[in-house]
Amino acid sequence: MRARGFLALGIVAYAVFLAATVPARFAVRQLALPPGIALSNVEGTVWQGAARADVTASGAEAKVDVRWRFLPASLVSGRLAFAIEARGKGLDAHGTVARSFGGYEARGVELRADAAQLAAVSPLLATWRPQGALTLSAPAFAWDEGRARGSARAEWKNASLALTDVRPLGDYRIEASAEGGPAAFTVTTLEGALRIAGHGTFAPPDALAFSGEARAVGNAASALEPLLNLLGPRRADGARTLEWRSIPRSTARSR
Repeated sequence: MRARGFLALGIVAYAVFLAATVPARFAVRQLALPPGIALSNVEGTVWQGAARADVTASGAEAKVDVRWRFLPASLVSGRLAFAIEARGKGLDAHGTVARSFGGYEARGVELRADAAQLAAVSPLLATWRPQGALTLSAPAFAWDEGRARGSARAEWKNASLALTDVRPLGDYRIEASAEGGPAAFTVTTLEGALRIAGHGTFAPPDALAFSGEARAVGNAASALEPLLNLLGPRRADGARTLEWRSIPRSTARSR
């Protein structure tokens, strides 16, 4: 029995050794990347390496240098975890991402980014051309299909959009928390001429619901009317009602 145990341990160790030496460029060729994302300058192995990510959408482009490092101690708790760093023009992010039988997990995530870089991620954002400074902090956040657990905070300072000449619009904060179901989040305005407030839920991977209000204050109120008309219908008190719902991809495919 002992001989068999040593044999099994040897086989596992050899398999791990082989996986650790697989060139990252080989593994990258097996990935099904989303449209608009291409990887180049791939170096290292599956367990530790680096690559350049080129992201394009609606003519906007962002180049991000990504580095990853496997954390072997995570195997003790049944997780496959990597420390990841991402840097580019107007972007600096790092954190730990893990995969387990229970889903995905992110720890110690810190991100600082120029909002203009988001134009390369979404055609809609490319049209709105956001600007300002974004920060994201997530000490621990886990999720799988429809459920999440943990907390996160995001802030958008000196926010502006191409749809109005009022700049900046203000500073905003989103705080999210979850305890095993959909994540609940709140949106608040820290300061600024465009005041937005509300709450919503998000169920991974793409079910979003938000209810709130938007209103303009101060000398820029009249200049913000065209933007407010796009955001939602006018209420009796002059504020605009915000009701946004996303259609999950699974629901759209079943129609």
